[in-house]
Amino acid sequence: MPFKPAEKWDVHTHTTLSPETFDKLDRFASTYADFVRVRAHQGKSCCAEMVNGKGEVQRTIEDDAYHGPSRLKACDSHGVTVQVLSPTPMMIPDYVDNPTDATEICQILNDDNQRLAEQFPDRFVALGAVPMRFPEQAEREMRRLKSLGMKGIEINSNVNGLDLDEPHFFPVFQAADELDLAVFIHPWGGFMFPSEVTLKERMKATRNWRPWLTAMPLETALAFDSLVRGGVHERLPGLRVLYAHGGGTFPALLGRLEHGSYSRPDLFGGCSPADMWSTVKDCGIYTDTLTHSPWALKMLVDLMGSRYLALGSDYPYPLGEIDPFDPCTAQDPKGNLCPYHRTKCIYPGHLIEHLPSRQEDMEAAWEHFHWLPHENSDGRRELPMLTVEQKENMLHRTAKDWLGIDEVECSGRYKRNAVSTGSL
Repeated sequence: MPFKPAEKWDVHTHTTLSPETFDKLDRFASTYADFVRVRAHQGKSCCAEMVNGKGEVQRTIEDDAYHGPSRLKACDSHGVTVQVLSPTPMMIPDYVDNPTDATEICQILNDDNQRLAEQFPDRFVALGAVPMRFPEQAEREMRRLKSLGMKGIEINSNVNGLDLDEPHFFPVFQAADELDLAVFIHPWGGFMFPSEVTLKERMKATRNWRPWLTAMPLETALAFDSLVRGGVHERLPGLRVLYAHGGGTFPALLGRLEHGSYSRPDLFGGCSPADMWSTVKDCGIYTDTLTHSPWALKMLVDLMGSRYLALGSDYPYPLGEIDPFDPCTAQDPKGNLCPYHRTKCIYPGHLIEHLPSRQEDMEAAWEHFHWLPHENSDGRRELPMLTVEQKENMLHRTAKDWLGIDEVECSGRYKRNAVSTGSL
């Protein structure tokens, strides 16, 4: 019998701005070259364009990035009960050096995000952005977010090139802890867009999309390393921090990070060579499940435990848990034909829902991962197995724990038993 979850909460989704808010950011475009605003698409009424201060189009987006009913249509088709809405990282104004401007931009993003959540209060939970470079203003904005009913904040993996363990930023994390706000760390900047000439050439987006495919996971690992080495997690063990994209590369590097701290302690300066394994176990460290691989997910389950892993899809962007092939034409966005005998048919939660819970379900489970080789150099391999409890934890229980939502609030506000596709 196919597994059907009681609920599905997607903790990693993004929003931009609604059309009625597009023009509120226009006045900042001439001041900041890196500033990203949203404007109506020049030729498609159902789309918009993200444009930087130079007028260059950074990304074309469809209305599911800002239109509630479009998002709900996707949620219902994917069986998603609740989405957690975070600003698109490139819109967070870490590059803005004026505290008034940085705060105003964050407030415009936050108010728009919260408005969307309030339109559909049983289906959306909003996170906000804060002006990280200005801790006093960031704390004030967090208190405002708390009063609006928002559940947390999103922070980029570095702030204008500075690691998150800079003492300057600690009051922001301290305030989040005191206000009981969740923290979502998403990679952006840094190694994605380096300034050094040789590395810049190697990290061109046209070189196999490297900034997103290789630099993003590294950026997340650097954020994790800085918060552990800088003692932020140890000093604030109750702070609930969720790292995007399955924690990037940090889960695979954890043994190396721990071993290196004792092999060359002379290179760690004033940082305490904290026991990384204990920090992961004892502090409020979470990741989403966006790994694109059954075996990578199993490694996360073994390392973190399912109560610290939450479903994340990166909706509505193409690198998320979404089929890259058109179901009608079996083509990718460039027109290349799907190389498999059928399209992937993946959707938010696909990886968790379709891994087997019993050995006798193994063969049937492979049908949902048909593009993966059934053998490695040692011979036939098996898919990892997840218990029903582990699946339920990752699909909804962990999300509520991370957001600080108890069962009383949950039962009184959020929709249960959204229609599940099971096999889109």
